[in-house]
Amino acid sequence: MKFHLPFITLLFATNALASPNIVVSIKPIHSIVSALTQGVSTPTLLLNANQSAHHAHLKPSQISLLEKADLVVIVHPDFEEGLAKSVRNIQVDKVLTVDQSEDEQAHAHEHEHEHAGSVNHHSWLNIKDMENFTQALSQRLIKIDPKNKAIYLANLDALKHKLDELQDTTQQQLSNYTNQPLMTYNNAFEHFIENYKLNSVGSVSRQHGENLSIYKILKAKKIIKDEKVTCLLFTSEASDKRINTLTEGLKIKTAGIDIIGFDIKSGADHYLKLIQNITHKAVQCLK
Repeated sequence: MKFHLPFITLLFATNALASPNIVVSIKPIHSIVSALTQGVSTPTLLLNANQSAHHAHLKPSQISLLEKADLVVIVHPDFEEGLAKSVRNIQVDKVLTVDQSEDEQAHAHEHEHEHAGSVNHHSWLNIKDMENFTQALSQRLIKIDPKNKAIYLANLDALKHKLDELQDTTQQQLSNYTNQPLMTYNNAFEHFIENYKLNSVGSVSRQHGENLSIYKILKAKKIIKDEKVTCLLFTSEASDKRINTLTEGLKIKTAGIDIIGFDIKSGADHYLKLIQNITHKAVQCLK
């Protein structure tokens, strides 16, 4: 029996390496990872239900998931502030950050709050940024799991094709409204607006959940009137009361958009459906 134990141990180790244990913070990024790991493994989604990446309080079971992972994929420590403390305790080479290149990983791990709040980290709203990320992700997967290189590369080609199609379709749907002035409640839509060259005249607030002063409300109302803005985009976390206060007395359409896709089933198709939903709501608002 003693002679078989090393073999059994080696077998389990080989199986573990063949199926990397990957944990991903939020649904849109989890979807991208799922598409690349199809046929090899299924990544674990860390933040489920309506847990906010900004303010999440991790359960012991979630912290355990992070500690046991071969790879943890997050957007950025400044975005997932609720995870920052737990992520700091993970080896640098086991963390992949969407909004930074591989070369910047180690430095960012030590100085992650140095420029907190200065960069917009809703990068999944720009399909081009996600295409760049798929390349970095595939390289990391191949590095930790070289035996499945062929599968990762085949999945990468298929995903890039889908993202290219999604980009073209979305561009076409929004092309008739690029001159239509719009305003956003906060800066969450910047990457989406930039990608499709939409005509944003500004945002009411820079940060999520910021209390609006009378000055900011009056200033926003003036811009809406002066620029003839007919569409206001806001993330679903903004309260109806705030939006009503802002738009009272104005002829303007509003669209509350869930940019995470909480109600969309997680998995490889989640990201495609999310962008389609966001685009549909934006078009309806801009019409």
